[in-house]
Amino acid sequence: MINYRTYEAEDFLFDESFRQWTAGTSPQAAHFWEQWLAQNPDRAEVVRQAQELIRALDNHYRDDATDNRIALELNKLIAKAAERREAEQEEDTEHPVIPLGQRSWWRGAVAASVLLVAAFSTWFYLGRTPKPAVGSYEYLTRTVATIPLQEKVNTSPKPMNILLSDGSVVTLNPKSRISYPVRFDALSRTVYLNGEAFFDVVKNPAKPFLIYANQTVTKVLGTSFLVRAYCREKEVTVMVKTGRVSVYSQKDYEKAQQSGVRRVEGVVLTPNQQMTYNLAENRLVKALVEKPAALVANRPSREQVFEDASVARVFSSLERTYGVKLLFDEEALAACLVNVTFNEENLMERLEVICQTIGASYEVLDGQIVITSKGCQ
Repeated sequence: MINYRTYEAEDFLFDESFRQWTAGTSPQAAHFWEQWLAQNPDRAEVVRQAQELIRALDNHYRDDATDNRIALELNKLIAKAAERREAEQEEDTEHPVIPLGQRSWWRGAVAASVLLVAAFSTWFYLGRTPKPAVGSYEYLTRTVATIPLQEKVNTSPKPMNILLSDGSVVTLNPKSRISYPVRFDALSRTVYLNGEAFFDVVKNPAKPFLIYANQTVTKVLGTSFLVRAYCREKEVTVMVKTGRVSVYSQKDYEKAQQSGVRRVEGVVLTPNQQMTYNLAENRLVKALVEKPAALVANRPSREQVFEDASVARVFSSLERTYGVKLLFDEEALAACLVNVTFNEENLMERLEVICQTIGASYEVLDGQIVITSKGCQ
């Protein structure tokens, strides 16, 4: 059993499952690392550093970020760092050079590891990528977030459904990314978005749901709505399908939070209303949705009608509609039949109706929903 707690940032670079998790290419790797991080929150900063290094390499070399390529570039960076230290030593004799010589870059001393991470981060990441702007997605996920986050990136041409720990479902559109905690904290449910996503948020008045996206904050208690906030675009759009949503500029929202002011100047939206935030003018504009159908243009229809349908069939339909896994004992529920029609209800509301009908219960575990029931007579 590998003791990952002893790993430094550079050690994680050579773990294939860790790289797969960072790239979002393996559900099995994601399950393992999200669980490991939840159990080892004190290692969150080291994990974040390692992920930044991997993304820097992937962005630079695209499909050629192999172990050999990583090793080659790390060796180059250590050599450059050593030359730089020697040059500094000539100017300031009070700082002795740490001789690298033939020292192993892979299992070197702590000093070499610190030098490695600093040199690599500066050379590949900070040196080639502009420093994240305050309020940007990168800044928020790396600097502002107070608990460890996991990230989902949709590089496919189709929408991607993501089940959050509270039961809310996010439909992430192509070329979009979202960061969120494995489990929300006790006070709020906060996620960070770069791109476009449709949210079906489970109601919880005690824990507001917050979406930080391109200098805006969208706050809800439970509803369904679309947020479009690409970092390259000059406007942010929020469109409401059901319920009630409040939208603020991030600057005004955080200023109010810091000063303890209860009332924040923003825009309240109801169904078929939208808000457009102009970043250049720092202005929120409220209007009616011009074409309500456009709100769900990239989202499959979620209307469902069941007549004398077996529960197994209903659950399978929910799986396909929402893209989430439902675990249940099909044999135990074989005699359970339901008659129900769904239209605007979110996933959790639909499960509540079905479970009450057949005397079952459910819970969200590791991105899946587990159904518990004694069956039907």
